[in-house]
Amino acid sequence: MRKIYASIDIGTYEIKIVVGEYFNQKFYVLASHTVNSKGIKKGLVVEPSLLVDAIHEGMKEIKKTLGIEIKKVIVNVPDYNAKFTEITGSIDIRDGEPISADDINRVIKDSIYNKLTENYELVTVIPIDYKVDGEAKIRKPIGKNGQKLEIQGIMISTPKKNIYSVLSAVENAGLEVMDITIDGLSNYFEVHNNDLDKKNGAIISLGHAKTTVSIFENGKMVNNETLQIGGVNVEKDLAYVFGVNVFEGRELKEKFASSHKRFCQLTETYTVKNTIGETIELNQLEVSEVVMSRMVEILNLAKKQIRLLANTEIDYIILTGGLTEIKSFKNLAYEIFGKDVIIYTVTTLGCRDNKYTNSIGMIKYFIDKMTSRGKEVSMLSIEEETALSNPTDKSKKENVRNAFVDKIFGNFIASKEDKEWIIC
Repeated sequence: MRKIYASIDIGTYEIKIVVGEYFNQKFYVLASHTVNSKGIKKGLVVEPSLLVDAIHEGMKEIKKTLGIEIKKVIVNVPDYNAKFTEITGSIDIRDGEPISADDINRVIKDSIYNKLTENYELVTVIPIDYKVDGEAKIRKPIGKNGQKLEIQGIMISTPKKNIYSVLSAVENAGLEVMDITIDGLSNYFEVHNNDLDKKNGAIISLGHAKTTVSIFENGKMVNNETLQIGGVNVEKDLAYVFGVNVFEGRELKEKFASSHKRFCQLTETYTVKNTIGETIELNQLEVSEVVMSRMVEILNLAKKQIRLLANTEIDYIILTGGLTEIKSFKNLAYEIFGKDVIIYTVTTLGCRDNKYTNSIGMIKYFIDKMTSRGKEVSMLSIEEETALSNPTDKSKKENVRNAFVDKIFGNFIASKEDKEWIIC
């Protein structure tokens, strides 16, 4: 079985879709595409039908690239007002049987029983430690023998409306949601390594409409905060100062400006029409001064938020997200955070842009989650895998279109009358 996975990262400005394969402990991108977001404001769904249309548009492009339809996805949900709750649980193991994936699911369910607060829904449980008959620090207990299995972990939950508005739109677009996550968690799974897993730190994701600050202790996400400020504020500043529309402001930000005025070219100019039809010529210095002013504000706000969220000393700070792509960003980041700050760069072929950090991390998070819980999952059926391997075979393509996709581990959400989250 080929391990094929797909993620949809729904942002205020763009929807990023990535399809990839996990092979020989490495992740390979098979297709990626970005479409403009519709129906999203400040990271929340406000016009579901428009969001459905945007998802349809993006998935059509993925189908053109791969030759098959993708029907199952991982999706991110808004992390506003997310809660991080320490939980514990324990179960008895059947006599004479090694611990199974079913036992892992049972102990996780036990750990969250009656722990969710009103109007909140489960996103995931992050295991910190498993114990088998009192023996601690067991990361993967599956296959071990014992009488009692215990878990200590962190339960992440968010307001129900944040989750169901996204799930409804994705499902109305004809897709099955296999799992959900939040930005900080998936960002970590893209940027982390064995060294960071043993340290305490922060990840700052600099997006279009928001900046997310996430705190990690020994590789486990323990807190986060979302700031309502991002790249769109830079664009609005440019539009206001120079009398151009916001779309021209975006062009100035992405193609001309420097994050730090000290590293701009005084002779570089940019010609643009303002909102009254006049042609104006801007030099890089004056544009960069506007950009730098807002970028300094964003980074300082994020820096302050780290101090408010972290309960322990921070060993590292990682910056990622689309805003880090602006010219000379590194120089400004060093000035505010010091030269120990890490500016993460996506190097995966097919997604070499930092705006894809979250999209790739979503898939890596899901792979790690399934592996730790003893499951092998692919988002394609055997027929679909065959069609993917033979994209020119039209008859097989037709079979894929009509194939019935079996449920791998049940509905993500059961009926409204009898809803149960599948802890898988």
